[in-house]
Amino acid sequence: MITTNSQIRETRMPKKIDPISIPLLLEFSTSLPASPRIFTRLSSLVQNEDTGLDYVASIVKMDPGLTAHLLRVTNSAYYGSTVKLTDIESAIARIGLNEVHKVLCVIIAHDSFYQALPSYGVTATEYADECIAVGVASEVLAKRIGIDMSAPYIAGLLHAIGKLAINLYLERLETMVDLQAIAGENSIYDTEMEVLGVTSWQTGFELLRHWQFEPEIWQPVRQQESPTDSDKYHKQTAILTFSIWITRQFSGFDFEDELPPEIQWALPKLGIDPLDVASLIDEARFEFNDRQNLFSMLI
Repeated sequence: MITTNSQIRETRMPKKIDPISIPLLLEFSTSLPASPRIFTRLSSLVQNEDTGLDYVASIVKMDPGLTAHLLRVTNSAYYGSTVKLTDIESAIARIGLNEVHKVLCVIIAHDSFYQALPSYGVTATEYADECIAVGVASEVLAKRIGIDMSAPYIAGLLHAIGKLAINLYLERLETMVDLQAIAGENSIYDTEMEVLGVTSWQTGFELLRHWQFEPEIWQPVRQQESPTDSDKYHKQTAILTFSIWITRQFSGFDFEDELPPEIQWALPKLGIDPLDVASLIDEARFEFNDRQNLFSMLI
């Protein structure tokens, strides 16, 4: 007797789960890390040449965990430190605002995304790597086309926040399932809709809008499964779409393969020549590895 894919899928299906309640999910989300929201403000300050070090330090001090992490990294061998600093002002002055931005990126990612997602069969390292990689690739693209890097980085970092929220929701209701195992070779988004009544990207969009992020951040997250259908924030959506694809090429890019339709759509939106794709992948991979070196100091 031959077993069909649909029969295999049926054996993986959990007992009936009530559709996710978005209001309840938003209520549960209060226990998710607030760091990305803090980073949005800090990032804008750090990238402003007129911002004083003392003012940046005063914002960092509002989060004791952020302060401790920043001191730890700036006192590390990574920066060739020989004299240990104990105040945040001196730490910021030691490495400069550009490096502060890089360190903050890593700290925020560590605080928010180094978490396992059993409902997706994803380890803490896998989830953190995905979020950081897409954030870094978004930053690289924004820099290449000459726009502010803060919003694209945050959108990239938070593109999968819906999975974190769904995992928390299922844990709270003690209804954990492995959605990836259920999906098998099928789309994880189709499986989410079938099992939970909502997708992770829809959940992420609702969460970011509830947290009062700017539309240039939550709109690309909302459109990430259908970027070519976006009716606004085309450039921001193109950056996120291209960044997600770039990170999937880190393990190897075949120059002879035809670019996917969504990438062919994104490139002209960003004014990027298809011949530059390989160099962008290399640049994003290099930046990601650099952030990972910093990240390794925090775990």
